[in-house]
Amino acid sequence: MQRHVLLSACVLACAGFLPVAALSDGTAAAPTGTPPPQIYHIVTTALCSRLHETVRPAVAMVLQNDQKIAKSPPLFARYRRAMLDTGSDSINVSTPETDMTLQQMSYLVSPMARNLISAQTLLDDPKLTSATGNSADDATLALIRKQLLETVAFQSAALDIINGFVQTQQLGELQHIGTDYIAAIQTSDSTAQIAQEHPNQFQDPNAPGLPENPYAFDVSQIPGLAVGYNPITRLLEGLQWLKTETSKREDAAGKTIGAALNQCGK
Repeated sequence: MQRHVLLSACVLACAGFLPVAALSDGTAAAPTGTPPPQIYHIVTTALCSRLHETVRPAVAMVLQNDQKIAKSPPLFARYRRAMLDTGSDSINVSTPETDMTLQQMSYLVSPMARNLISAQTLLDDPKLTSATGNSADDATLALIRKQLLETVAFQSAALDIINGFVQTQQLGELQHIGTDYIAAIQTSDSTAQIAQEHPNQFQDPNAPGLPENPYAFDVSQIPGLAVGYNPITRLLEGLQWLKTETSKREDAAGKTIGAALNQCGK
């Protein structure tokens, strides 16, 4: 069926290259087919162009992170349940269920980090921050950028909680695993080669990374969340608070972007 459709399309396309039919007197016959489509020129403003090319993909990444963050509270709750099933009130336990839950949490980290880096890179792009020639549009884009950077900052704080818990638990397990084999691998052989870290020859050590987000949020300022020993309940409450604050910023950004898009439709 698809082959016939492609063939028909090819025939119709090639028909335009056939010679024009001539009458008996040598004059060209009047065309009877459908006239060719008219070509339209689309004119856009700098505001609408930047909304489409820069703001739209940044918003898509923020929304993807919302889905990732929403998956973390059930995982924390499952970890807490597995911890209590062992009869221990300490988060430093290792069972098949806690290990699997921790692994699933780790799957959230890299996609979220990539989205946050990409979103902030887009929002810091000079294509977005440079002047448009219209002061009102410049103010609108600056407000959108501010609201989205605030959203990125709160999502980064949520990532810090998830990744911090995963890294702490995994490093804790790594610290104690294989302690029975430490004596076996220790050697006094002076010829043993010691692995040394070498700088990446393809990376300039003086090259800056992402500029600091001016709206970066300190995780230690989350209500009820203390630095140090954090029971699972406190982490869940902290994530819920961040989710609420992130939603406020997203709602504000959505209204601003929606109003700007209405101007593009005129």
